[in-house]
Amino acid sequence: MSSPSSDGSIEGDVLPPAGGELANGHGDAVPLAEPLVEGPSHSTTSATPAATNAGPLDDFDTSLFPAPPVFYHRYSDANLALPLDSVIADVPGEPKPFSRRELEPPNVEWIVEDGSYSVFGETWPVEEKTPTLAEMGVPEMFDRTHDRKVSLQTLLRTLILTYTQLLDALLAPPPSLAYPEPTLPDGRPAPTDPERLTEHMRLICFNMHYLVNELRPVQARQTLKLMMRSQIDLRRRKTIAVKQKCAEITATLASLQSDALAVAGAEPTRSRPLQPSPADAAAKAADEALDIFAKLRAKAAEA
Repeated sequence: MSSPSSDGSIEGDVLPPAGGELANGHGDAVPLAEPLVEGPSHSTTSATPAATNAGPLDDFDTSLFPAPPVFYHRYSDANLALPLDSVIADVPGEPKPFSRRELEPPNVEWIVEDGSYSVFGETWPVEEKTPTLAEMGVPEMFDRTHDRKVSLQTLLRTLILTYTQLLDALLAPPPSLAYPEPTLPDGRPAPTDPERLTEHMRLICFNMHYLVNELRPVQARQTLKLMMRSQIDLRRRKTIAVKQKCAEITATLASLQSDALAVAGAEPTRSRPLQPSPADAAAKAADEALDIFAKLRAKAAEA
């Protein structure tokens, strides 16, 4: 049984049923909240969102591998069985009909005849060459008789000047009804100053890129020269180090030989044994080492 305490609260471990009332400290009836979940177990825990929102899975199917290309529907057994001169139009996902000949594997002879090949949607020529500005439809903004470095510096200064003019044009107030924009003879509105300057900067960048591409062979030659110089310097440093080490070893062996001869001269005269003494063996080894390092020094000098 529950009993009120001295401060008016309820003590005990038995609560009234859900929906009942509970008296507070002032004697007022306070209704109890309904439980979150009603059931045989009378649990007060709410259902999880996964359980309440259980439904069909997402339409997006995840995979570790990328999806096949969109044109894989073309290569069906029925389409591959058609003659080469057939036109196929009942393929899902294809916006227009295509020829059966397009399903044939690529042939090297065709690539040579066409002079180009396609890789990931980009067409590349068989013979790599830099297109000219005229082929790209870009006017030349430099003099071909001048040095390329001077032309690049001139174009760079022009680009910076055009950029400052573009900033001034962007800060200018827009045209109003009192001062409308001019129109071209065909009725189209004339390009504004920002559009004109932006186009001018684009043409300058095209010309600079073209000049830089023309200097690529020069860059390749200079890079090759630098690599060869560095290799020669490395070989020279290694040769000098070998010569220094040979000189040190030669000096050490010469001192050992002199010490061995001094020890041999200081020994008393006696009948020599059948085997050579340690001093004689050391002197002989020193002579052989001197011969070997003399040959190494000669080879290093030839390198």
